[in-house]
Amino acid sequence: MFCCYLKATAQLTTPDTASRESLEEVVVTATRTPRTVNNVPVPVTVIGQNRIERIGALRLNEVLMEQVGLQIITDHGTGIQLQGLSADYILILIDGEPVIGRTAGTLDLTRLAVGNIQRIEIVKGPSSSLYGSEAMGGVINIITKKMPSALTGQVRARARRYNTVDLTAEAGKQNNNWGWYLFANRLSTDGYYTTDSISKAIPAYAALTLNPKLHFKLSRSVELTLNTRFYIEEQKNNQGVQETTGLHMLKERSRNTDINISPVLTFKPSDQYRLQVRNYITAYRTKTTIDYQPENKLYDESFFRQLFNRSEVQYDHTFSGVHTGTLGIGNIIETVEATRYDDGNKLSQQYIFGQHQWMPSKQFNMVAGFRYDRHNQYSDRFSPKLALRWNINSKVSVQASAGGGYKAPDFRQLLLNFTNPLAGYSVFGTSVVAAGIARLQQEGQLSSIYVEPAAIQNIKAERSVAFNVSVRYDLFKNVNAQLNLFRNNINDLIDTRPIALKTNGQNVFSYFNYNKVFTQGLEFQASYSLPFGLQLSAAYQYLDAKDVTVWDNVKAGTVYYRDQATNVDKKVKRRNYGGLYNRSKHSGNIKLLYDNNRYDFNVSLRGIYRGKFGFGGDVNSNAILDDPAEYADGYTVWNLSAQKFIKKITIEAGVNNLFRATSTYDAGLAGRQWYVGAAFRFVKSDRRYINQQATNNNL
Repeated sequence: MFCCYLKATAQLTTPDTASRESLEEVVVTATRTPRTVNNVPVPVTVIGQNRIERIGALRLNEVLMEQVGLQIITDHGTGIQLQGLSADYILILIDGEPVIGRTAGTLDLTRLAVGNIQRIEIVKGPSSSLYGSEAMGGVINIITKKMPSALTGQVRARARRYNTVDLTAEAGKQNNNWGWYLFANRLSTDGYYTTDSISKAIPAYAALTLNPKLHFKLSRSVELTLNTRFYIEEQKNNQGVQETTGLHMLKERSRNTDINISPVLTFKPSDQYRLQVRNYITAYRTKTTIDYQPENKLYDESFFRQLFNRSEVQYDHTFSGVHTGTLGIGNIIETVEATRYDDGNKLSQQYIFGQHQWMPSKQFNMVAGFRYDRHNQYSDRFSPKLALRWNINSKVSVQASAGGGYKAPDFRQLLLNFTNPLAGYSVFGTSVVAAGIARLQQEGQLSSIYVEPAAIQNIKAERSVAFNVSVRYDLFKNVNAQLNLFRNNINDLIDTRPIALKTNGQNVFSYFNYNKVFTQGLEFQASYSLPFGLQLSAAYQYLDAKDVTVWDNVKAGTVYYRDQATNVDKKVKRRNYGGLYNRSKHSGNIKLLYDNNRYDFNVSLRGIYRGKFGFGGDVNSNAILDDPAEYADGYTVWNLSAQKFIKKITIEAGVNNLFRATSTYDAGLAGRQWYVGAAFRFVKSDRRYINQQATNNNL
């Protein structure tokens, strides 16, 4: 029969209890083996399912924006910045497998629904020793829900401003030898304008996500899991184009699809041995059509198709009770087809990684690891890492880590063959630049060549060395604080530079390794569990991010700016150089949470602050950030949410961006957005499963 399930039982723990339990939570991303948070030697942040649900988030970006050290950036999609490193240096995983489909390095986080998330694990600092390219700045791993012991299901509906509707349904059950789980979500919105323009800042779209899972226990020591995910998105928007005949209206329509299939075979005869064989196939496709209006005559059409296939074997062995060794090998084949890419679009990669965890006592543990990558398009890479943790006493613990990371050149930097039909400039990847220049010469489109194509070599992978030191102090039972210091040094940064001049006055660009940058700073966070179910927490990040060459020249007094009042060139002072664009020196958050166990409801108020940041303008003709007019103002976003639990039903309401914070340079700030929602949950099982389900809260 159907039994009443009290969601409040699982949700409404006291803040102090929740804080202590989070330290005992098991994480897998930091070492690719299960370890508790309070025993991991690298900085790890865990965001649990309960916290995700109570803030009313619909997409991953809404969860991550409230975390210290993370900044949501709107650039070719909604991406993430971590400790000052941009989105293309951050690896996004779902159950340990990479999400593909980036645009100019940005993975759009609005593609990822949160209703099927059990927890999110965030590892800050280079993780290339375990995960390879794109993990140079860190890893965000989305752990999806497992099969519950009893037949359990939920339906949820939410409505927001701009005709935004989110519908979710999920159900699952684990039997003795097999289990299943199904998640379905549909999100639609009319989008919105942030300025008086023809195009919407966020276009109207509808997206469907399906996540079916199967689990088979083949024997006492062998398990097989099949995890699949299907995503389909259709969006539309209006544009305007100025041509010789005047302004023309355009209608843009696009369709994105993302399909993942991941079988995992696990052999675990005992707690000392585990062998895991994984294969992951994912395909991402986009197609965009732009038509003149009202004629519906084709203006432009483009497509992008990416296929990624990874096979991997990992063996873990625990011996002598204090040592755990990990060894893995893998092979990656990746192909891409696109309107702007030439042929020769297949990348292959082989790698081996190893790790040794030494835990001689509860007070001390160490992790040392490496990864060696061989690639068909760039030189081999070796990525080491060393991390230590020392629990000095029951109140104080210290973490320290150092590691090397890398980021491989992507298809765009290798194979791009693009000429802007309106502006007239051209961009060639390093693998096709010689053929591209030869074609332009033959067509008589070049007036001069700055760099001979024969002198342009294939670009190298970007390299980094990073350091993290973290101290946690549990001052009292209900008060704790944590300080994290970090430094990231990046060499061989890939960027564009002009290599030729066309007869139309526009440049031809290609990619080179030449820049060095660093990001450094500190993160501080503290929480205080007050009486009567209240919890107060605050977090702050100070960030210093600079181009090394520019900074050295500024210190040497060789960088000048044009004084707009006197039209005289003057030296740039050290204090005026603002570093890399789109980085806020100061950011943070403050949160007040209230849980009422007696009446089964909770309320949370969160403020997220972003300080001023450079937006890319150059008002004094020196191409660096050094003038107050080149900064966008900072802002604070306040979000308010509440939940009420009535047996099987959850009712929720809230307001995002309570005080209507705005920024010309952040399309994600959509004014005040109210929302309401409700969820119905059921459990069908023998009574012996009910308490277990309420405790585990798997769904």
